Amino acid sequence: MKISITTKERKSNSEDAPRKGYLCFRLRDKGVDLKVRSDIEVILDYWDNDCLSYKRTRQVSAEDQKRTKDLVRSIIDTLSDEYNAATADVTWMKRVIDKCVNPPTESEVGLTTVISRMEQYITEHPMSPRSALTYKPTIKKIQRYEAYKREIEGKEGFTLYQETIRPEDYLDFREYVTKEHIYYKDYPEFYEQFNIGIHPPRQLSSTQVIGIMHHLRIVGHWCIRMGFTTNRSCDAFTIPSPVQGTPFYLTIEERDKVFHADLSHKPELGVYRDLFMFQSMVGCRVGDLFSFTRDNIDGDILQYLPHKIMRKRPQTVSVPLTSKAMEILKRYEGRQDTLLPTKQICQYNKGIRAVLRECGINRMVTILDTVTGQEVKKPICDAASSHMARRNFIGNIYKKVKDPELVSSMTGHVNGSRAFARYREIDEETKINLVNLIG
Repeated sequence: MKISITTKERKSNSEDAPRKGYLCFRLRDKGVDLKVRSDIEVILDYWDNDCLSYKRTRQVSAEDQKRTKDLVRSIIDTLSDEYNAATADVTWMKRVIDKCVNPPTESEVGLTTVISRMEQYITEHPMSPRSALTYKPTIKKIQRYEAYKREIEGKEGFTLYQETIRPEDYLDFREYVTKEHIYYKDYPEFYEQFNIGIHPPRQLSSTQVIGIMHHLRIVGHWCIRMGFTTNRSCDAFTIPSPVQGTPFYLTIEERDKVFHADLSHKPELGVYRDLFMFQSMVGCRVGDLFSFTRDNIDGDILQYLPHKIMRKRPQTVSVPLTSKAMEILKRYEGRQDTLLPTKQICQYNKGIRAVLRECGINRMVTILDTVTGQEVKKPICDAASSHMARRNFIGNIYKKVKDPELVSSMTGHVNGSRAFARYREIDEETKINLVNLIG
């Protein structure tokens, strides 16, 4: 493992001012290459990256020279001592450097940061690897928020601690999250240190912001239950329910058109079609779809414990397999691991849309733009995703048998679930059937 230092010049509005820059730390090891820009500022004309200290000069006080040299050595030593190749990432490296640059005050000694508690929650609280990954973007946003408060707003040493975080801190963080895409354009130099790369902050939908705030509240409640804190400020702010549009899904005719489509000229699309069709015929979540093995098949019945509710309500879901579903399984009988091929979810979603376009499934549907809150029209092939397969199953069965308890027994929804209620679209056909009952 090797740690090196480079400098990044800071822009200045004065031509007469000495050139100043920030020290950037780089940690390299086998398979690991991390780069972090620190808040340590040096005068570039007198700094020596090889010696990791200032050159002999009277332009920088002896006190500042010693303080900078000691600080750099402290960071390198701490990174070396705490380095773990299996867990090291930019977030960890940034936190170590910030801890050295801004050590906790006497009143903060013994406190634990919100980021540390969130990382502890991910490690110690039982959850699927996929669920754990959803917390990573939230952690990175907290990291950028704290740095923004220190560097842009000038609040030196600003850090969120689980024991002392206030309701107004939660609200301020929420405002930062909603405006980060604007700050990214206003302060490009500041955001360079986070190695955001090809995925810069973008305007988030209300649902995404709600999800981030839910992460903070969940971790706050966990800390209270574990006895880490008595601070209940996580209950002092409201999280509105997400606004969601009317579900849209493929009709049985559209689904069968996709199932029977000849995709032999594009075999990769054939795989996406098989995954999408099988999911549409069993109604599972995408995470469960990619976890199925031959052990989940008992004759012509699919049986599984939905991962999302496994800990809260461990109830086996049983779904009879149609002839079409069995036909798909036969195409992959030789597989040794998972029941069907697995894909990255983003690739799977793109594949589904490509399949629908190839099959000419392009009727217009009304969807809710969760960023603007406005309804917009889109071809169904451009709005499709893996979750639409679940809607295909629920929506079409509910049209035939309007019994929510029966349908939810095959989807893993809790009886009376608000989420399940969204699938019970009352369409024109249903209205006509109701009126005919009294005709």
